[in-house]
Amino acid sequence: MRLSSYSSSAKLFRFAAPLLVVAFAVASASCESRTPAGEGSADAAPLVLRRGLGGQPGSLDPQRAEDAFSFDVLRDLYEGLTTSSPSGEVLPAAAESWSVDETGTRYTFKLRRNARWSNGDPVLARQFVAALRRAVDPATASGGADLLRSIKNAPAILKGELPADKLAVRAVDDRLLEITLSQPVPYFPDILTNTVASPVHDSSLAESGGFSKGGATVSNGAYALAEVVPGASLRLVKNAFYWNSGNARFGEVHYEIVPDENAEFTRFRAGDLDVTNNVPEQRFEELAREPDSGLQHRAALATFYFSFNTDRGPLSKKSALREALSLALNREAITASITRAGQVPAYSLVPEGVWNYTPATYEWLNSATSARLAKARSLYAAAGYSTTRPLHLRMLYNENDLIQKVCVAIAAMWKQELGVETELIQMEFRAYLAARADPTQWDIVRVGWSADYNDASSFLDTMTDGSPQNFGRWSNAHYGRLLADAAVETDVARRRQLLQEAERLMLDDYPLLPVYFYVTRRLVQAHISAPSINPMNRTYSRDFALKE
Repeated sequence: MRLSSYSSSAKLFRFAAPLLVVAFAVASASCESRTPAGEGSADAAPLVLRRGLGGQPGSLDPQRAEDAFSFDVLRDLYEGLTTSSPSGEVLPAAAESWSVDETGTRYTFKLRRNARWSNGDPVLARQFVAALRRAVDPATASGGADLLRSIKNAPAILKGELPADKLAVRAVDDRLLEITLSQPVPYFPDILTNTVASPVHDSSLAESGGFSKGGATVSNGAYALAEVVPGASLRLVKNAFYWNSGNARFGEVHYEIVPDENAEFTRFRAGDLDVTNNVPEQRFEELAREPDSGLQHRAALATFYFSFNTDRGPLSKKSALREALSLALNREAITASITRAGQVPAYSLVPEGVWNYTPATYEWLNSATSARLAKARSLYAAAGYSTTRPLHLRMLYNENDLIQKVCVAIAAMWKQELGVETELIQMEFRAYLAARADPTQWDIVRVGWSADYNDASSFLDTMTDGSPQNFGRWSNAHYGRLLADAAVETDVARRRQLLQEAERLMLDDYPLLPVYFYVTRRLVQAHISAPSINPMNRTYSRDFALKE
């Protein structure tokens, strides 16, 4: 998922919150969640699911959202043509079915007759057309637009060479939508599970703040936005017009914004939350030993890494210096002593477990630590640096206790082994998002990436020219050609070979610093029936229920 971030890493930022409102929301939610839905009085309190959220959503506009907190909420508010099951299977959603022609490039989606917006209006094919065109329009500045690059004319539109209405999507009639691709993409229905492909209601585009007004925003998902208390909570109510509303068991969903994982854990143990966004790393081993702790976890297709600034500054044009920094990083020490929650040391961008792919790795992966450090010091010295003439770096990251510890540890390793002086720059999340997009403000920036679809290209495409996730502005024409060739290659084995060659080429130039692969973790109260954890950590509130 095109997350420039990943929810398990809890990208955080803080806001001043109205304490009385927060206290009331927490207290009322605590009572409501234990009230059976029943068949009684219409005045009965709704059944409430209380979910922790690691930070304030950056945007509730499905085409503009680019952080995991936003995606978590948007998956409840909007529904695209397809959706992802708890096991990761692609299922029909607003479209009841689809077909593809013999060329593999023309998809026809048939919308459900009973698909409705939260105000009762029918969901129409033209609204998907408007949303997809809006996503690729440069004026929208969509962080997820690159996912739609396979649609015919999308690359030229993204570059500003064609108007958005030239995107090859059309409404055949109210219920039939046709999308033409530039080449076959067998996982295209999987791409459409991302929130950037959600439809938009006419009123959302016509009104200022049309995507974030509680009680006024019109959406087509299982829930509708009722209230937003900035920095504190979001309240969602069941969309009575949703085509599958009978399977959404909770009448309301309360997202409680708790940036601190330890505070979230405390609130869970106090009974104030039904489902957490994360689990404190230092609690993981303890909870794993407790059979009734409510801990659930699984490996995720997601990577924690840093981008090096290859556009300007001391690391640009110096791949050997970037290699020295990678060699001097003890990833095993970080996962064993700092994260301590099942994370796997990363020596590639693409994680293990991606379909039809074995990740490329660094050629020195199996070298002894002493050999790695000797080479790192040699490269560092060859670049003109020493303990008396140290390299000075600025490291940018978002505020979060674990991320802070990881960054401090990396800076300490570089200082001890090479003599590097690292300035640590921590920002609240929205400020971090803005600074991350401006390479003049950093030399190395923290990034988290979760797969948008189960394919290696979901990771490797982020490093292409023009990708909004290529924060360090690395550029390599051969890398781009390899990925372009892989995109049109129909032979599975040959396509895998091209993708592996591209990753190896990229790793050998050191534009990024992989640190570890994520593990998704959460706590669920004993009275809640929770779906299995999706391999890409996509969780829908409609899949939760109260245990019988």
